[in-house]
Amino acid sequence: MPAVAQPGQRQTLKQAPTAPSSPPFIQWFASFLRQELKPYPGRVVLVLRYAVAATITMLLIVTFRLPGAAVGGFFSLLLSREEPITTLRGGISIVAAFFCGTAFLLMGAILLVDYPLTHFLWVTLSFFVAFYGLSVMSNYGAGTAFAIVIVLSVPAWDQPGPQAARVVANLWVLGSVALAVTVTIIVEFAFSLFDTRDELTEGLDQRLEAVRVVLKQCYRPAVSPEAMGKLAQFAMIGVSRLRRLALRANPARQDTARVSTTVALVGRLVDILAPFRRFDTLTPNDALRLQAMADQIAKMQQKIRARNGEQAIQPLRTPSDGPLILLGLEQTLDLLCMSLSPVPGQSFALDQINPAPPRMLKPDAFHNPEHLNFALRGCLAATLCYFIFNAVFWPGLNTSLFTCVVTAVTSIGSSRQKQLMRFSGALLGGVVLGIGSQVLILPMLDTIAGFTVMFAAVTAVAAWFLTSSPRLSYFGNQLALAFYLIQLHGPSPQTNLAIARDNIMGILLGLVMMWLVFETLGTKPAVQVMRELFVENLHLMAELARPWPQGRPADLQKILTLREKISQNFLGVTLQADAVLFEIGRSRGQSLAVRNRLRGWLPQLRSLFLMESALLQYRLQVSPQELPAPILRAATHFDNEVSALLEGVARAFRFKDISCKPHNIQMAHAALEHAIFDAYHNEPPPRSRAVLAISGEIIELGCRLLGEVKAASFSGAPPVQRRLNN
Repeated sequence: MPAVAQPGQRQTLKQAPTAPSSPPFIQWFASFLRQELKPYPGRVVLVLRYAVAATITMLLIVTFRLPGAAVGGFFSLLLSREEPITTLRGGISIVAAFFCGTAFLLMGAILLVDYPLTHFLWVTLSFFVAFYGLSVMSNYGAGTAFAIVIVLSVPAWDQPGPQAARVVANLWVLGSVALAVTVTIIVEFAFSLFDTRDELTEGLDQRLEAVRVVLKQCYRPAVSPEAMGKLAQFAMIGVSRLRRLALRANPARQDTARVSTTVALVGRLVDILAPFRRFDTLTPNDALRLQAMADQIAKMQQKIRARNGEQAIQPLRTPSDGPLILLGLEQTLDLLCMSLSPVPGQSFALDQINPAPPRMLKPDAFHNPEHLNFALRGCLAATLCYFIFNAVFWPGLNTSLFTCVVTAVTSIGSSRQKQLMRFSGALLGGVVLGIGSQVLILPMLDTIAGFTVMFAAVTAVAAWFLTSSPRLSYFGNQLALAFYLIQLHGPSPQTNLAIARDNIMGILLGLVMMWLVFETLGTKPAVQVMRELFVENLHLMAELARPWPQGRPADLQKILTLREKISQNFLGVTLQADAVLFEIGRSRGQSLAVRNRLRGWLPQLRSLFLMESALLQYRLQVSPQELPAPILRAATHFDNEVSALLEGVARAFRFKDISCKPHNIQMAHAALEHAIFDAYHNEPPPRSRAVLAISGEIIELGCRLLGEVKAASFSGAPPVQRRLNN
C-alpha cells in the first residue's frame, strides 16, 4: 500500500523499513488468550444473564424429569443477548426450526425405518437435509437447531422398541428447547428493566476514549502501560458485537449503513494505533498533529453521546506528508467525520421504504451451487461417522454427528478454528470439569442445592469465554455443552464415567471425519473467501452505482436487496479475517499479510458504500423523467464512470490490471456540474448542491482506493498494518 494520501501527492519521508514477521502461532495464541479473558465493562452482568437463564432451565428440566436436558441447556446459551426483542425473535426462529426438523424427522421415520434399505436411504437423506438447512437458513441459530434435532434423533431410531416411545422422546426434546428459550427470553426482559445502557454508544465512546488517551500520551517519553493495555484489549475484542448492534432494528437509527460505517472506522482507529510501539520516532512537530487528532476525537465523542448532535465536525486540515502512522490516523478520522456529520437537506427515499420481513432462507438458497456442495460434504462426513459407530456397535459415539454439525463451516480457517475450540472445549468441559466433578464433587453432594451451585459455577466459566470475541466465544459453547452432556444425561447426577468417555471419543471421531472431508474436498482457505467477498462487494457496488439504467426509473426493491447483500458481505469479510488467525502452515504469514491489507482497505470501501447510499437518497427522491435532459444524460454518464471505476478496482485487485484511469470520472463530474448550473441558471437548489458534494466525495474515495490497490498489486507492497507500524 502506498502512503495513505491520495495518489499523486508527494511524500517527503523515505519508506520505512519492513516490520518483523508475524509472531509464531503459539506466541500469538498465548497473547490472544490473555487479551480475550480480560474483563471489560458490562461483561460480568452479561455472564450473570447467561448463568441465570441456564441454571433456571436446568432446575425446571431436572425437576420435572424432561428428556433432552443437555440440549435445552445448550440452547439457553445459544440465543443472542443483544437486546430483549432480538432474543425474542431469535428464540421464535429456533423453536420454529426445531419444530420443522422434528416434523421432517418423524414423517420420514414413520414411513421408512421399517426396511433396511429405506432406513439407510432415510438416514442419508436426513443428514443431507440437515446440512443443507444449516447452509441456506439466514439465521445461524435456527439453522443449527434444525440440523441438531435431525442428527441427534436419527441414531435413536436404530434402537429397538416401540415407535410411539421414540416419537414421544423426540417431542419431549422439542419441549425442553422451547422451555429453555422461554426462560431465556423472560430473563432477558427482566434484566432489561434494570439495564438502560446503550451498548452501541457506550462501546464506541469507550474505544474513542482509549484512542484519545494514547494520542495525548504519544509525544511524551513513554505511554502508560494501562492506556496501551486497554487499547490492545479493544483491538483483540474487535467490533463484531457493535456491528451486530448497529444492524439491529431500531427506529432511532434508521440509517444502518452510516452507523455500520462509523463502527468500522472506530475499529480501524483502534487497529492502527494498538500495535504501534515506535513512539520515539515521533518529533516535536508531530505533537500538534497528535493534539489536533485528540481534540477531534473529543468532538466526535460529544456527537456520539448526542450532546452536540446538530453541529457538523469539520475535517482536519493537515499536511500530506509525515509519518505513515499519522497519515493513516488522519485519513481514518476524516472518513469518520464524513460518517458522523449530517449532509444538508432531506434524505428519506430509501429509509421510508418498508423492507420485507426477514426471510428464513437466504435469497440464493435454491440456485447457489455452494449450498449443495456444502450439504454433500457434510452429509458424507456424518454418514461416515454413522457407519463407523454402528459397525463397531458403539452407540455412545453418536456425539460425533453433533460435532459434524457444529464444526461444519465454509472455509478451512473457520473449520480449523471451530474444530480446535470444539476439541479443547470438550477436553475442559468433559474431562476436567465433567469427569473431575463426577470423581471429586458429586460423591459429596446429597441435595439439589449443591448441584445447582456447581452447575452455575461451571456455566459462569463457560459464559466468561462465551462473552469473548467471536474468535473465542465458541469455546465457551463447547465447554458448556460437554459438561451438560455428562451431568444432564438423565434426571439425576451422573457418576458413570463411561458417559464422559463416549462423549470425548465421539467428538474425536467427528473431528477426524470433518478434517478428512472438509479439508480434502475443495474447501477454500479463509483468506481466499475473504478476497472473494471483497471483490464481490466491488461488483455489487458498481451495480448499485447505476440507479437509473438507461434513464429508466429505479428498481427500489432491487436497490434494497443490493444494499442488504453488500452489508452481509462486509460482515462476512470481518468474520473470515478472524478465521485467518487460526490457519497454520507455511502460507500463514502470507495469509496474514493479505488479511492486513484487506482490513486496511475495508473502512475505505465502507465509506464509499456510505457515500453511494447517501447519493441514492437524494437521487431517488425524483424520477429521471422529471429532470432536464442534459442533467439526466450527465448523471447517467457519471453513474457509468463510477461503476467503471469500481470495476477497475476489482480488476486491479484480482488480476493486477492497472489500466483503469480515474481522469474520466473527473471529466464526468465536471460535465454533471456544468449541466446542473446551466439548467438552474447558476443557482442550483440545495439538493443538487448536495448531489455534487457527495459525488465529489465518491470520486475522492474511489480514486484513493484505486491508487492504493494498484500500487499494492504492482509493487507487491507489504501489508497495510506493517507499514503503519513503522
